[in-house]
Amino acid sequence: MRTTLKCLALAALFLAVLACSTTKGSEKVPGTSSAAKAPTAAYPKIVLYTVSWCSHCKEAKEYLSSRNIPYTNRDVEESDSAKEIFREKYQATTVPLIVIGNDEAIIKGFSRETFEKTLRDLKK
Repeated sequence: MRTTLKCLALAALFLAVLACSTTKGSEKVPGTSSAAKAPTAAYPKIVLYTVSWCSHCKEAKEYLSSRNIPYTNRDVEESDSAKEIFREKYQATTVPLIVIGNDEAIIKGFSRETFEKTLRDLKK
């Protein structure tokens, strides 16, 4: 009986961890709110290069998600291909790095004002 209860408890814990886990490396992160969802076509492709422990990266992800702005997150510590592109193509050494469109704009660091101004400028 005790063994069965332990097995059930471990199975429940495993399922809870599995349900809460996120995809590592390259993950699409659309907004989660169903109310007033912005159309995806209204935004260019956005790729965000980050690391898990960076507070500015977290701020950028929270900003995009809270406004239902679709983006692709590339963790440069988890993905060798993301790290290579980050370092070689963009010559970047700090995160976050935000690439908008097909390299039409590259923002190093995150500032809400800079991000919004860059999007406005690209729409002109």
